[in-house]
Amino acid sequence: MKKQHRLIYQAIKEISQHHFGAVSLLLRNADLSRQAYYKFLKRKETDWERQDQQLNNRVQYWFDFHHQGIGAGNILVNLEKDKLIDFPVTTKMVRRVMRKLRIRCQ
Repeated sequence: MKKQHRLIYQAIKEISQHHFGAVSLLLRNADLSRQAYYKFLKRKETDWERQDQQLNNRVQYWFDFHHQGIGAGNILVNLEKDKLIDFPVTTKMVRRVMRKLRIRCQ
């Protein structure tokens, strides 16, 4: 699912909570189908998304813990010792997350 659509669906969900009939109107204006919107509401988070979110949080934690002076290799070493990470992590994954979070070693 595209990030843009996910953001639109979340906004529609928040806006339409107190307004009857707002969902159809907002979806029509956004040029999206009701079927896709309700499918989004029923959607469950995948294992990959859960792991990615957990990795984002821990990479940010270790980066801030070391006062923005740590690179992908050293973050990987810290993540391998981290008890909260229960899945294998590679350097490529750490680099991808760092790019996504726009963080760099100072």
